[in-house]
Amino acid sequence: MIALSNSFLFVGFLMILLRGNLHPVISFVAANILVCIGYTLILAGIGKLCGKEIAWKWLVLSCVVYSLEFAYFFLVDDSFKVRLFFYLVYYAAVMMASMWIVIHAYRRIRLLSHLVAALFFGLLSLSFLVIAVLSQSQSGVTQIMSPSAINAAVVLEQTIFVVGWTFAFTLIVSERLSAERLRAEATSREKSDALANMSHELRTPLNAIIGFADVIDKEALGANHPRYREYVQDILASGRHLLLLIEDILDISKIEAGKLELDETTFPVSSTIEIVHTMVMLKAATKKVDMVLEIDRHFDRMRGDERRVRQILLNLVTNAIKFTPAGGRVTLSARLAPDGGGVFTVADTGIGMDEAGQRRALTKYCQVTDSSIRQQEGIGLGLPLAVALTLAHGGDLKIDSIPGKGTTITVTFPAERCRQEMPA
Repeated sequence: MIALSNSFLFVGFLMILLRGNLHPVISFVAANILVCIGYTLILAGIGKLCGKEIAWKWLVLSCVVYSLEFAYFFLVDDSFKVRLFFYLVYYAAVMMASMWIVIHAYRRIRLLSHLVAALFFGLLSLSFLVIAVLSQSQSGVTQIMSPSAINAAVVLEQTIFVVGWTFAFTLIVSERLSAERLRAEATSREKSDALANMSHELRTPLNAIIGFADVIDKEALGANHPRYREYVQDILASGRHLLLLIEDILDISKIEAGKLELDETTFPVSSTIEIVHTMVMLKAATKKVDMVLEIDRHFDRMRGDERRVRQILLNLVTNAIKFTPAGGRVTLSARLAPDGGGVFTVADTGIGMDEAGQRRALTKYCQVTDSSIRQQEGIGLGLPLAVALTLAHGGDLKIDSIPGKGTTITVTFPAERCRQEMPA
């Protein structure tokens, strides 16, 4: 779009420079309309570049109003001062809008090039306004700033704008590409770490399955040894663990590909929580962690994919137990919010996380860097998967964690999914 806008500006400026050889309607009216379109396209391009697009109907409307105004004060009521004033104010407004869009983008992505561009647009806007005021002044300044001098200043400013905007655009794109390259390198490192971690997590249960199966197959402890039954149970547990890891990987892949489908039904909340409690009860007892349930009797049912909601809670509770030391407590609660939404909370008295740890925990295949946590099993998908499944239901997941104190994760579902009069 920058090439197209600069083309309109170039043709418009060229027609103005050749006004001595062209009909006034072409060298003034048509030329200024082309310049107006060029500036408007630049504004549209800046909005698109900075993720703050302006509706085309407003851009077109502004061009039409400006063009009609310029044509009227040239063809009907020839007034140089009036059309020059509107001319300068319009371009000052374009510069101010561009500055606002770029500042908005800077607040979001914090790249220095956006500040440079905002300063450039701000100075140009101010200078256009100053010249607009001087062009209407009846003081002695008018004698110094003659119409020819004002026209020359305007052309000079427009030239500076075209060159400066092209430079600012190049600077913004260059800095963004550099930032993207750094992000890509960081992502590549994270993927390498993830593959190494995933390889370990998948290989561990596989080795257990192969090892125990080999002992049974070769009857290493003798025929019909009673330990073989225990080994079969170990093989079964390792196989189930491996299946869960693979299902998490497949689920996150479906979500990333946009192919996740929800099998929605209306299900009882208490039953879902009881199932989760049953599934983690042995793990909690093994770690000597107290498991507490708190269910609001008014939150009786909910509409959604029951298996996915159970998966969300299971992932969160499993993580809470995993990172809570012996003697700690994990609380799973469900209640109705004042607005009718459903709120599930998983709170633990575990090791907690700082802000950096929370960011890593929300990154797929990443684990918190604390040494006490890296030794825990898992491929780093539990929390990201819970977030993705929550969002798929139109919900929200928030983390409140203090290092050394514990973590509270709150999952909120919209009220339309939690109306208690829904049929079972």
